[in-house]
Amino acid sequence: MPINPFAAAVIRGWLQQTQSANRRGVQAGFALPLALGLGFVMVVLGLTMLMTAQSDRITSWQRKESGASLSTAEGGMARTLAQLTNPNNAILLNRNYDTINIKTGKTYLGADGSFNSGDEETALIDEWTSYNPSNEPCHQQMNWGVPNFQFSGSIGDNGTYSLKAYRYDPKQQQGTLFVEATTNGQATGIIITINVTPDLDNFPGIIASRNTNGAVKTGTLALRGREVLGSKGNIYYNPDGSANSSLTNSAAPEDASRADYLDAIWSTDGEDFDADGSPIDTVEGKIFACNLPPKLPTTIQGTNFGRITTSTTLKGVGSMTPTLYHVESIDLDNDEVLTIDTTGGPVQIDVIYGGTDPELAITLRDNAKILNIRTDDQLPQVGDLRILARGNSQVNLFDRSCIQNAFLWFPIDDLRLLTTGPGCPGGRNTNVEGVLWMEAILALKSKKCPPPNDQNNLYHRDVNFLNGFNGTNYDENPECPYQRITSGIAVPEDVSSLMDLLKYVEWPARYRFGGVKNWQRVRL
Repeated sequence: MPINPFAAAVIRGWLQQTQSANRRGVQAGFALPLALGLGFVMVVLGLTMLMTAQSDRITSWQRKESGASLSTAEGGMARTLAQLTNPNNAILLNRNYDTINIKTGKTYLGADGSFNSGDEETALIDEWTSYNPSNEPCHQQMNWGVPNFQFSGSIGDNGTYSLKAYRYDPKQQQGTLFVEATTNGQATGIIITINVTPDLDNFPGIIASRNTNGAVKTGTLALRGREVLGSKGNIYYNPDGSANSSLTNSAAPEDASRADYLDAIWSTDGEDFDADGSPIDTVEGKIFACNLPPKLPTTIQGTNFGRITTSTTLKGVGSMTPTLYHVESIDLDNDEVLTIDTTGGPVQIDVIYGGTDPELAITLRDNAKILNIRTDDQLPQVGDLRILARGNSQVNLFDRSCIQNAFLWFPIDDLRLLTTGPGCPGGRNTNVEGVLWMEAILALKSKKCPPPNDQNNLYHRDVNFLNGFNGTNYDENPECPYQRITSGIAVPEDVSSLMDLLKYVEWPARYRFGGVKNWQRVRL
């Protein structure tokens, strides 16, 4: 049956209305969740913006306070360095100070001068607070006064700083400082490494020091016309053991008082004067009338070689740490040589007094030698061969013998130059080339005419030191003219390899610091 067109139109209209209503119902069902979702997103976005703003404000505050703390640390470091420019405080620059970090229970820097590197100690290192050498005679000459270093202070209204650590490396000639600062509860640390070098113009190339046993005549120096060569050939002697105990200062060559100081160390005698009557000055350095007491380290370690009585070679095998040996004595003659090869590293020899005569630590006769050598075309360093004795033990050099490129520390006995001429390789007028810190140095003045090669006829000027030479007073022969002997000692110009030992004598070294080698900020 055909559909009425009018009815079809009505049906189509009804269906369209129904579909439209259905669509509106569906849309009405999603509107509320959508609105709620959009609202939640806006709330979260608002909270996020609020939190970000608050975080930015906190970060900004932290940066501000951290920057203020850093400024305080930098100011504290500047004040610390300024104090160390004063001579009375500059003497601290070759000593160590390292406090305990309460967070770790160990020191801040450790021996290597690095923060938290693993070598920190559990005990405080403090060589600063009680150090006061101002009463020592050589320091009194300088008139520097007592160290008055201030370890901490305030900067601004809320800033404080303190020096927590300082480490000195004599090999690298550098010092490392660590300063901690706090501003409004924010802590910051700064570590800097600086060049530290002493003024070596007055370096003690020769020390004749009164030892700790109190003997009056220790510290005696009787050069007897022997030469002391080199600009570092400065002499420090004990005035109480000299020919003139009233001297308390120093004299450089050409100073008006030079003759008095030469006389005090028995440098000249009747024939040791120029035609105009002035004394012959055989010392190239300064002469200081003040006592430098020994403070020798006490540890004896290493391989025991007993008595060395024939040519021997010892080698250093550690590039930085000395190879340690100890011997009972060294007794060589003819052309025998004790060769110390320091190409591979420094060597230290401790003499521990053995053998038939424990007082004779070193005896060299004829052309015998002790030589510090290198095989890599580098010059030997005087500090790379160290010969130390810790008791009564003499060094006796006869004939044309030689000790070359060595540091000798015999604070409780003496060197006796009984040589008749130079013996060191290189053609200089020397029997010793190195640095000598001894209890005393006594020299043979001349030898009798007949027979010239008889060792029993060697003698020296009697300076009334421990009853003369080996307990015997040798009378000079008035019937025989003197054969004047001048071969003596040369102190090298480069003594940097001995910088670590300066803390063991009260030498008034003026230390200076230079450029910054490293700068590091540490957050605490």
